[in-house]
Amino acid sequence: MKGKILVTLLAIVSLCMALFYLPIRICTAQGSGFKLADVLLDYGNGTRVWTSCILQPGNDTVYDATRLVASSLNVTWYDGLAFVDAINGVWNSHPYYWIWWYWNSSEFQWVMGPTACNQHVLEDFDIVAWYYEDCTLWPPNPPPDPPVTRVDVLLDYGNGTITWYENVEVFGVASVLKATKAVAAVEYSLWGADVFVDAINSVWNDYISFIHFWIYWYWNHSAECWEMGAVACNKHLLASGDIIAWYYEDCTTWPLAPPTLTPHPKASFMWTPSIPKVGQSVTFDASASMPNGGTIVDYAWNFGDGSFTHGKIVIHTYISPGTYIVTLNVTDSNGLWDIEQKQITVVQPYGPKADFKAIPETARVGEKIKFDASASLPGCNGTHNMPITEYHWNFGDGNITITSQPIVYHSYSAAGNYYITLTVYAPGATPEMDSTTVKVLVFAVPVGGHSIPLKTPAVEKDMTVYLMFVAAITAVSVAVKRKLAKG
Repeated sequence: MKGKILVTLLAIVSLCMALFYLPIRICTAQGSGFKLADVLLDYGNGTRVWTSCILQPGNDTVYDATRLVASSLNVTWYDGLAFVDAINGVWNSHPYYWIWWYWNSSEFQWVMGPTACNQHVLEDFDIVAWYYEDCTLWPPNPPPDPPVTRVDVLLDYGNGTITWYENVEVFGVASVLKATKAVAAVEYSLWGADVFVDAINSVWNDYISFIHFWIYWYWNHSAECWEMGAVACNKHLLASGDIIAWYYEDCTTWPLAPPTLTPHPKASFMWTPSIPKVGQSVTFDASASMPNGGTIVDYAWNFGDGSFTHGKIVIHTYISPGTYIVTLNVTDSNGLWDIEQKQITVVQPYGPKADFKAIPETARVGEKIKFDASASLPGCNGTHNMPITEYHWNFGDGNITITSQPIVYHSYSAAGNYYITLTVYAPGATPEMDSTTVKVLVFAVPVGGHSIPLKTPAVEKDMTVYLMFVAAITAVSVAVKRKLAKG
């Protein structure tokens, strides 16, 4: 049934072009003069509609494109400038207004357009986004990047020349027309809103004898077979991983036989965790790879650090931090292959560093000592610093204190040597904790006496003993002097 419909449609097109060949050829077959543009309408309530349109020479402004995709458009004209008041019945109402942006494909960013939408002339492949948004805060944030679809395109010129274009990036609405224009020079005719390809890379449909024409096919992943696409190639939308094949072939025998060429398999993989650590097991999973006709018989991995292995799901461990290129090469039962490469970053986490000072390091019983851990350092999870959240103090006298700040005060009720241990905790770091120990001397003040330090704070002498020693020396000295005087 589908074949009969296509035959009828091609017959009608052929008849029309045969009867009106010259007028059509002159007026509509200049595809290079047309411009392909995408327009997004975002109503600010979650409704977002993408539409692709064909702009004819002289009618190629943002205003013209918006008129083509909107069922109703209300504008105010002022001195030849068009200011949009409403799109599809949604009117400007303070603080909400229609604001438009255009995608700068060379810088990969949105640029806010001038208010007068008829002053911006679009180029081929341009993308415009209309946003109905709150303009209280100015300037508004730019829209999210347009969607990107990656497809494969095959061009078979019927003379043995076959060219594959893999992973072609299509921004915005991913139609067969846009994907084809991304890899080749395309001439086409516009019949209403439908596009019919006349030539690809200067190879024209044979409008004289009506034998050779460009016909495209798409690969049905679920059925694993080729299917002929709709003649209007701007109406067939693509998804990532799709494959289209243009064949310049003899159309005298209908229906045409599908291509015999089996498409390449598609390599695709992911890994967990997304940011692995040195020494951590990383699981690489190639289950998303697609066979496309054959059966995938080999999954070959190159981890970028000199290690290789095979398998659909594999585990690998990196021993050094850095950025590595991981390559997956899949091969199918037809001998066809495909590769995918991705960068993986391996990080080296580290734990916190405990460090503190006791001021003073020698103190009297009951004297407050300042313990300052401000010199302690945070840890790291590999990508971000992990701050210290807890300071655990063991003061060596049975007292254990936990604080969130690095400075504490403590006093001792008895003399002695005390060993203070600080343990810091930085959740998320590897490891999460670290400890260090400092010695503090605490000395007593005797009741009814005094003490003085000699040479070092660790040695103390009683004042009474010292005075008795001085008195003895004095008495001996006096006795010696008297004896010498009598003699």
